[in-house]
Amino acid sequence: MILVTSAAGHTGSFIVQGLVNAGLDVIATDVNPAVKKLPGIKEALIGDITQLNFQKELVATADQIVYIPPLFSPEEPEIGKSLVNLSAENHLKQFIFISVTHPILSSLIQHTAKQIVEEHLIYTGMTTQLPYTILQPMHYMHNFNPNMVHETGVYQSFYDINSKVAYVDPVDVAEVVVKVAEHISNHDKATYELVGTPAYSPTELVAKYNAVTGESTRAEYVPVDEFLDSINAQDLFFREGFEHLAHSYSKWGLDGNSNVLAMLLGRDPGDFESYVKRELTD
Repeated sequence: MILVTSAAGHTGSFIVQGLVNAGLDVIATDVNPAVKKLPGIKEALIGDITQLNFQKELVATADQIVYIPPLFSPEEPEIGKSLVNLSAENHLKQFIFISVTHPILSSLIQHTAKQIVEEHLIYTGMTTQLPYTILQPMHYMHNFNPNMVHETGVYQSFYDINSKVAYVDPVDVAEVVVKVAEHISNHDKATYELVGTPAYSPTELVAKYNAVTGESTRAEYVPVDEFLDSINAQDLFFREGFEHLAHSYSKWGLDGNSNVLAMLLGRDPGDFESYVKRELTD
């Protein structure tokens, strides 16, 4: 039985779907009751993963864990380290950590939080022989919503529209998770960087979108505070995390190399154009 945390989110739902489609038994957990609606799961557990008793309940239900951290939680390092400890104490068969590309980047608070958990997982794996795999996905393609761009004619970006960021298709990440979950020993103690595309600016993404659709949409910069207000983001830590993203992406961008993902998939990673076509026809 495989437990997937943060399963009701964008990334979690893709990973759950991939595991279910592969015929694997999945328990999905999230603080969001919508987790109960995920198709094909064996069980849904709703609760707050920051609570130790709930973590103990989760670990007792499964023999493999796919740990997706909650989005912009100030307690992220403590959540991850505790879950690793409980997994080792309960002799789980596998701990898969969905981290992020370049967790060493100190300009991004959600990256450095994952670096802390990665380090703890590696030390724990060496001392307890807890089988683990660290997956480091790049910026997900679902951060560009083709249907919203189609409806509004605008892609709003909270960072410089000429700054370049690489992407990965969440479907590809889910496929890697399935491979890792099905072949535990082959991927034990491995860390894999999952980068799907070259780095593209919002302006270039819109140009690609227009080439696929024949539309004439445009990229528009929106100051990060205005962007956060538009989505009614009130949580202060969430807002700080986005401000770090806006600054870091505007100044440096974010990129990586797709060779590892291509090796794991046995094919080229999904490209942005194919993602747009899939989303617009779903």
